[in-house]
Amino acid sequence: MDVKRRKVFISLATSLVVAWWLINQIGLWETIDTAALGKLLIKALGLSIAVNIIGTIVITIVARMIYGEVDKDITDERDDKIELYVMRLILVCFSISLIVVFAMMGWQQLAANTALLIIYVCMYGANLAGDLLKLFWYR
Repeated sequence: MDVKRRKVFISLATSLVVAWWLINQIGLWETIDTAALGKLLIKALGLSIAVNIIGTIVITIVARMIYGEVDKDITDERDDKIELYVMRLILVCFSISLIVVFAMMGWQQLAANTALLIIYVCMYGANLAGDLLKLFWYR
């Protein structure tokens, strides 16, 4: 498994673990308190960093056991274009979702706590879309 695919799999695994944890944590609440939501999102960021580190170690060990020698990281112009396409997709997805959230807040249809949570989820959704696009281009 080459380095680029391994990084994408690590990022996907991290996002899915954090999303699963966040859904389970929010499902336990009846109402969303501002201070508790802030603490939850900070915990989610810390969990994301920890899962990324642990996932990198585990996936690297498993990839070495399955595939043997890991390919060297060779970067060319194609990789730079793929990264730019992915960054553009993430920016567009996140920007559109941010505009929709702000518009709904402006029309009094969305509370501030819920908006903060939706913005956080849209950030992860945009990164997931970017990782899936990378997998598509690196196949």
